[in-house]
This record gives sequence, C-alpha cells and structure tokens, in this order.
Amino acid sequence: MISVTSNLIRLLPQLPAPPDGETGWPWDIETDPTVYVQGMILPKISIITPSYNQGKYIEKTIRSVLLQNYPNLEYIIIDGGSSDETVNIIKKYSKWITFWESKKDNGQTDAINKGLEKSSGSIFNWLNSDDYYHSNCFKIITDNFEPGKTQMLAGNYRIFHEDESEQEKIIDFRLQPTLEETLAIVLINQPSCFFALESIKALGNLNNKLQYVMDQDIWKRFLFRFGQENIKYVNNLLAHFRIHSASKTYQFEFEREYNMIFGSIARKCGLIEQAELLEMLHGIKDYDGYEFIFDFDESAIKLGKRTINNWIYQIARGSYTSGDYQLLGKCLSVLSPKHLNRKQRNYVQRLRIKKTLKKMNMLPLMNFFMKFGKSISFT
Repeated sequence: MISVTSNLIRLLPQLPAPPDGETGWPWDIETDPTVYVQGMILPKISIITPSYNQGKYIEKTIRSVLLQNYPNLEYIIIDGGSSDETVNIIKKYSKWITFWESKKDNGQTDAINKGLEKSSGSIFNWLNSDDYYHSNCFKIITDNFEPGKTQMLAGNYRIFHEDESEQEKIIDFRLQPTLEETLAIVLINQPSCFFALESIKALGNLNNKLQYVMDQDIWKRFLFRFGQENIKYVNNLLAHFRIHSASKTYQFEFEREYNMIFGSIARKCGLIEQAELLEMLHGIKDYDGYEFIFDFDESAIKLGKRTINNWIYQIARGSYTSGDYQLLGKCLSVLSPKHLNRKQRNYVQRLRIKKTLKKMNMLPLMNFFMKFGKSISFT
C-alpha cells in the first residue's frame, strides 16, 4: 500500500496523442487524479491484459487502465506474439507499463497465468484487449474494497456491439440466497469483478484446458473455497465489454465448456446420472483432459450435490417453459429432491404432475376447470 501525496500528476498530457478522430474517454479525458485525496492509503492494483492480434482495440484498453491515474498500479500485458500492430502500440505506452512481453503462448488462459505469476498487488483483475474500463473505476474499487476482509468486489459492466446490430445493455451482479444457487446460476461478470490477489493465488492457476470459460471455472472454485460472505457488490458501471466479429464469445463452445465444469463436479460428487445427462445435452463425449480441480471433502461433496441438482432444476424449468417435455422428463428422472429446498421440491412436484397430465392429454382440460374453479393454474 502507498499513501497518496500531494504530487498528483495528470497523465493525459504525457501520453501519446490519440489516433485522429478519437475523442471522449479514454482518448482526451482522464480520471481526475485529485479524486485520490492526500493521505489516502491505496492498495496496489494488479491488472493483466492478455492479447493476441487485437491491434484494432488494444490502445483503448491500455489508455483506460493508465488514465485511471491510479498512483499504485501494476499493469502487465502478456501478448501471444501478435503479427498486427499490437506490439507497436504497446511500445508506445511501455514507459507506463510495469511489464510486457510478446511471445508465442498457448492462448488467453496461459497468458493470464503468466501474468498472475508476476502480479504482486492486493487487488487483481484481468482486462481483455478488446474491452476497457470505465472512468473512475479504480476510485470506486478502492473506496469499497476492504483489504483483509473483501475477497471479491463486483460491479456492473456494459455489453455493446461494435456494429450496433443490437442495443447495448448493462449487466449487473446478483448473488443468490444460498451458496448452491449462486454456484448453479450466477455467472461471474469478469471484466467488473476484482479479487483479492491472495485469494486467487490460493486457488492455483486458471485451468489451461479451458479457452472460453476459464473465468467461470475459477469463480466456482472460489465459491467452493471461500463461500460468498465476503463478496461485495457496488451498483456502479466499471467496465465495457465489446462484441465484434472476431470475439471469442461463441455460444456453443461457451455452453459446452460451461457444462463440462458441472459435469466434472457431478462426477467428483458421485452423481453419475446427472453428469451423463449434461454430457448428452451438450455433446460432451470426453473432457479433453479437463477436470474441476478442487479437493472434495465431505462438506464440499454435499455442496456439490446441492449445486448440480440446482443446475438441473434450472434446466427443467427452462425445458417446461419452452415446451420441451422430453427434456423435462430426462431432468425429472435424475433430479434428487432431497438436495433442493422446500420451494424447489414443491415446484418439481408440480412439474411432475404437469408432465403426467400432458402425456394423458388432460392438461388443457385441467387448466379449464382450475381457471373457472378459481384455483391455481397448472401452466
């Protein structure tokens, strides 16, 4: 940690001029350095940018980190040997970058792990080379992150489409009432989630067998290890997530890898039927060497069983809503109600009744009588 002194210098005049025509944050606007008031104790923030051939976007990424004007920043860029203009752009800003390299690697996950080995701060995140932070992001983080207590601080992020094919939207972050529900249905908002570095290092590296959901894997390991009591949420915009033609966000591969995580957890907890269902649904013929790396003691196994049944419960609900009664039947056949809460068990029972009535072609008739009987509808 460092104490803020009165020698706060604006970085914008020192940085290379922005490309022609670029204005606004973070091109000709910076976070006012005086937001870090004199005498304030600031923890070191470590940011890693993994990069490969993102020269079209990385300059905005870099400037959004540097122009936070944060006095205790460790910024690391690990480039996988880009052949476009990426390296030249990095060199332009190398004076203000703690460490950077451009060497062939094994993908984004490998790059982040390399950066983790060099990170020494108290607060950690990685920022992909086509995304960028919002102004005042680090000020909000340090105002709300309590070193020694907060293990993760989450905020909101904005998804925007470069070609404006879809409207932008703000994604917030909501923990669920129970840990198993959070494990089952809450995705990490990675660009806007900042961890205590010691907590992440305690979990080991990101899993190199994943190239799409490595963040979701370590998020679930985090929850298994630390729970959700020391996670803090701030209702502030912290980051911008770009969707473009070269984005690595491909829905099929994301869903496949994501369900590999659940499948591996299920197998480690002895839930073979549940694992086989997930593998069948998402075309998982093998795990390509992937496994969910965690030491499953008795307590973790119980949590894992509740988590997997919560996840299949969500699939069952979705299949009923979409009218896929075949999938609904498969989910109901492997669901174990004892691992669900009372409300969920009651809903599963209603789903079983609805499925039976559907099979007997009695559901419309039953709804008719229930409607006019002023009772609860089965739809």
